Amino acid sequence: MKLLLPTDGSECARRALDFLHHFPFPSDSELTLLTVIDQDLYGSRKSEESLSEEHRETWHKMKEILASDAEKLLETEIDRFGNAGLQWSTRVCYGEPAEEVLKVSEELDVDLIVMGNHGLGDVKRFLLGSTSDRVMQYAACPVLIVRPDHTGDTDDSMLLDHPLHILLACDDSRHARYAAEFCASLPMAGETEVTALSVLPLVTLYRQDVTQQLEWMWKEKRKVAEAGLAWVTENLDWKTQHLRTRIEEHPDVSEAIVDAADEFDVDMVVIGDKGTGAIKRFLLGSITRRIAHHAPCSVLVVRQKPGK
Repeated sequence: MKLLLPTDGSECARRALDFLHHFPFPSDSELTLLTVIDQDLYGSRKSEESLSEEHRETWHKMKEILASDAEKLLETEIDRFGNAGLQWSTRVCYGEPAEEVLKVSEELDVDLIVMGNHGLGDVKRFLLGSTSDRVMQYAACPVLIVRPDHTGDTDDSMLLDHPLHILLACDDSRHARYAAEFCASLPMAGETEVTALSVLPLVTLYRQDVTQQLEWMWKEKRKVAEAGLAWVTENLDWKTQHLRTRIEEHPDVSEAIVDAADEFDVDMVVIGDKGTGAIKRFLLGSITRRIAHHAPCSVLVVRQKPGK
């Protein structure tokens, strides 16, 4: 597995690096640690051309200092990461951070982008920052956004002293099945806990929820959900024995998943996403986007690469 982890030296990025110590990646994985020198710090080539000779010399010295600092940052982060049993390399890029992360991910054909996020908003509902949000929106591969745990019991430093607990969002789509296959393929520890959750949307207007549950179609939908969860448990080669399933009925699918993440005190939500938009630039679906923005824990958005 090829992993890409962008870092700016912030506590959020370090938390993502720490989380990799507990993420079940294959033993032959390769990690590329990337830092991007934001173009806003040094200006464009056009701005260089407009400078005087004296100012241009200063401009070049500033770029050298920024490059040196970036290299030192990567060395420090690699030292912090230590020997986690995988190969690693570093890269420094110049430009707009989100764009450079996307370019490098495509160039290296990475299997997973891992990013830290501090979030914005109130205590229990966090919004993605602009860079991580754009990368998650447009990446053509799975993206894991690591954020502090706010469910109550998990160590905020992400130095997990308990088995990893994963919440897998399931429905009857092929994208959800691919996410389940991706999750099951990970060499997770035997004590890892996985909860596969399927949410049936209720229509509550004018008490239609009461009649809806009695209707034949509603019963059929539940059968489909049960069959989907049975496929997850019976057809996939899970490395853990701690796998359970659950069906929820809720008027808002994304809210039900976020609430379940809170209730079960999970460390990571895994959800599949088909994306919408152009062939090479995908946008998150509405449910995935809301979960990614509001989950109280880390979120892994699994998206199948084009052509695979």
